[in-house]
Amino acid sequence: MGRRKNLFEVLRKIEVLVYTFTLSCCLIFAACDSDSGTVPLNSSSKDTASNEFKYNYNLLDYYYIDKNLYLGRPEIYLNTATPEEMATYVVPWDYYDIYYMYSQMNDKFTRYIDPSRSYSLFNTLNSSEEKMGAGIEIDSTNTSGKYIISQVAENSPADKVGLKVGDEIIAIEGIEITNDIIFKRLSYAAEGDTINYTIVRNSVPLDFSVVLAPYLSPTVELTFKDSIPIIKIFEFSSITSNDSGTSEEFLDALRQTEKYKATIIDLQDNGGGDGDECIPMITSFLSKGDTAIGIISADRDSIFNRQVFDTAFTITDVDGIAKDRYFVFLANNMTASCSELMLAGILSNKNYPVVGTTTYGKGIGQRYIITPSLSIAAITSKRVVDKNRKFYHKYGIEPDFAINDRELAIEKAVELAKDMNYVRTAGYGSVNTGNFAKTAVKPDTMPGFYFIPKKFSY
Repeated sequence: MGRRKNLFEVLRKIEVLVYTFTLSCCLIFAACDSDSGTVPLNSSSKDTASNEFKYNYNLLDYYYIDKNLYLGRPEIYLNTATPEEMATYVVPWDYYDIYYMYSQMNDKFTRYIDPSRSYSLFNTLNSSEEKMGAGIEIDSTNTSGKYIISQVAENSPADKVGLKVGDEIIAIEGIEITNDIIFKRLSYAAEGDTINYTIVRNSVPLDFSVVLAPYLSPTVELTFKDSIPIIKIFEFSSITSNDSGTSEEFLDALRQTEKYKATIIDLQDNGGGDGDECIPMITSFLSKGDTAIGIISADRDSIFNRQVFDTAFTITDVDGIAKDRYFVFLANNMTASCSELMLAGILSNKNYPVVGTTTYGKGIGQRYIITPSLSIAAITSKRVVDKNRKFYHKYGIEPDFAINDRELAIEKAVELAKDMNYVRTAGYGSVNTGNFAKTAVKPDTMPGFYFIPKKFSY
């Protein structure tokens, strides 16, 4: 929690400095004209627009990638929302106009979160789920009646006392573990409680005392099926059980499996996260000089105070540690955002097969800005293109083998990994997935505004 709070405070200070600077650069509407890239308020509306509204209008004017199509003059958003309706949904009165303005953008991922909601959201944006417990997983596929530790979360209570993958738990609190009921009852405890484990490691019994405490969950899991490694990526986060985030967790899994010639990467139900974690992961598959991915970004020209665009491609500067390995990817209709970016970056260079269903089709990214009121502005400011400047946005990435059933999909992936011969023939989708019509999204607590799950937030 401390790391996230400190990060929030740092970003808050940065945004205050940015706000102060932009005010001096003619960000107040009354002092700007249309030649500067910002539309001025007319005289009758100047007094009704709050500084927070002005600030957010300018954010959209600079960073919203489709602002030329959907951002109108500021006057049309003022005093338009119905006070009775907004109050019913517990929206602070001084944010009515701002919420209404954001709702009119033709992009459900561009949204505004006022201070009453922003802090809790910020704490989840770039970190994995916080759990409470020992931080171990037991091998559920073991049929021998033994309780073998299959996963130990980094920096968890179990990790800190020295429990390891492969340890066999034979007793808890001195009571022999003979069935699942005993194991579950003895494993249940509250934060601050101590659980005493007796394990066997290399035929030697050892005792460990674990004090249960909160820990951040890992975002990468390594398992095996028929001797084929399966690396499951749940999300992309900069703050996880590993101090260096998802990218380092993933590299650890690649290092652990470096002796294997084929590996399965499971991106099913991974809705994305932090792009700064995803892009370095792409390069681990590529050779020096390969183009990983391209990002088209809308930004602010600080000299002329107007929107400008920049396209930046990531070029791999060293050989990736897995460039010579054969991979099979698992994906489905909930594979989105950073997961699709990862697929596009790898598959435009390598013809690895994909098993599952067509992906979500989110080839855009958001910039998150903390405003002077400590609200959060989430603005779509990026588009993703592959090395060939092709888009998959709204259409997704098609599988080579369309299989809905998860178990059957894994079986097919294992078959392909063992064979190591299939060359990808599918490409990007040709049918709109329908995920970018506002009517397709679950309404939030306000009419006209939409709740986007965290996993689709990048």
